[in-house]
Amino acid sequence: MIISAFSFCSYVPNFSYCNLKNEAGFVYNADTPSEINHDILFREGVTSEGYVTFTPRLLLVDLKGNISHLRQEGVLYNHNQAITPSDIQWPAEKVELICTPKEEKNVFLNDLEKEENAMINTEALGSLPKVYNLDNVVNVWADYLQTRYHPRTVSLINQYENNSGTNPFDVFNYGANLWKMEQFQDDFIDRIRLYVEECENMQGFHILVDGSDGFAGLGTSAVEYLEDEYSTKSRLVFPAIPSSFINTTPRQDSVRVLNLALSFHSLADHSSLFVPLCTGSSGWRQPGAPRQFPHLLYNESFAYHSSAILATALDTMTLRYRLKTGIYSQLSEMTDTLSRLGRRAAVASLGLPFAMGYDTYLQDTLEKWEGPLWQTLSPSSNLENDRVWIQSVVLRGVPELRLRRAQRGGRMQQDTNPAYMCSTVQEMLSLFFSCCSYATASHVTSANVPCNVTSPFPQFFSEFVGLDGSVRIERRPQNIGVYSVPAIAGIHSCRSAGEMLEALHSDVRKLKLKRFHNFCNSGLEEDEYRECLDHLANLRECYHEEFDI
Repeated sequence: MIISAFSFCSYVPNFSYCNLKNEAGFVYNADTPSEINHDILFREGVTSEGYVTFTPRLLLVDLKGNISHLRQEGVLYNHNQAITPSDIQWPAEKVELICTPKEEKNVFLNDLEKEENAMINTEALGSLPKVYNLDNVVNVWADYLQTRYHPRTVSLINQYENNSGTNPFDVFNYGANLWKMEQFQDDFIDRIRLYVEECENMQGFHILVDGSDGFAGLGTSAVEYLEDEYSTKSRLVFPAIPSSFINTTPRQDSVRVLNLALSFHSLADHSSLFVPLCTGSSGWRQPGAPRQFPHLLYNESFAYHSSAILATALDTMTLRYRLKTGIYSQLSEMTDTLSRLGRRAAVASLGLPFAMGYDTYLQDTLEKWEGPLWQTLSPSSNLENDRVWIQSVVLRGVPELRLRRAQRGGRMQQDTNPAYMCSTVQEMLSLFFSCCSYATASHVTSANVPCNVTSPFPQFFSEFVGLDGSVRIERRPQNIGVYSVPAIAGIHSCRSAGEMLEALHSDVRKLKLKRFHNFCNSGLEEDEYRECLDHLANLRECYHEEFDI
């Protein structure tokens, strides 16, 4: 089950679910069963018209004004029709009906609606996915929403509005105080309970938290509730940081640092593991220089772009416990292993695409690889040449048919190269890590299914990336998009996680709480602030190797 909190983070699960929906197609074919157990993140239902639906096990909270054309209750189970003057039992001449202007849909959403109608009417559809350029038309996450939500999914905060200059939702305690409101808390807890009661064997929760504003307080309060109510279930938290802040003041930058420190302080106590996500290299006062991916041409100022990268990492790294095939694993196994010795903070990574030539094999690719397999996706950390103690890595989109080329050197080559003893992608990648990573315990998962990047996924791939995500010498034809890509992603317990915490602690300890009246007026005490600083420093100490047993 996923709980998303919330404004920037709302972009991420929507991309993740778009990928999931395209991968599965929700067509159950016994001849070609899906590798992924979609029942983990989706639920089956039936509308009043008898249509079978598959909606995400998702709770999403956002500000009023951030859902564009989307109705809060969705469209699948909605029975409310638009009100007309004839529906009101008053004389028509005494009634003035005032309606909110209808939001216009972009070309992708209009085509999606036509496609759904065609499917209902059993009309034939084109075989090749259409390529859209949505860079200049996406303003909020609803502008590319492909998946249909259950009526209980979306909750709106009506006390605050998006981009408000007079009443911004930008302080940690605003969110924490909102959670304490009986009406909001009771409603949200009921939504959680209904989802939990539907599950036969719930592993735990994914929680996405916007760590830099009021959603940090709301999200961490929800995590604290989950720890109290569902203490035996894992709580894997991803505090996300936007990749760009435009026209901000030094004071606003400091407010974000305070929010992040308070959220990390809470998550260190109440989560099973938390993994900060950001495409910026710094992430605190300002995101810093964008992380560079060799085959991506993304614009870090577009949340539409950066959230797609984070969603791909999230969707890939969680395949470890969402697969039907391979070695069985659970969420709790991963979080317990990665958080050993009190190291509750970990670092994320992503290689997108996993760069293989269209006619090459995994063994050849790894033997010729130079540099790291991935790019770091957590702020103020760098996995290159890092000391990694434990890591969970997932490689997707490389089938075993491309494990290695046929042997030509006879028995001698097989004896001298241990890679020829590997019979699976998982074994090959595990061997690579054992040779390249000193004293690192690596759990490797492999999946044949690639990452689907058809629309609405942004087409920010290099022109040398082919339709199938392979890296080629010749350019891809214009107006032809990339449809799927192999990817590699991981979660790492490493020295860099301690450096990340140290960088945040160094920034926040320079701030005097009394200068930030919004925090004090909303209930943050000086003692709580000092406790937060001390806790961050103590958590940082867990990453010194001299304390290892």
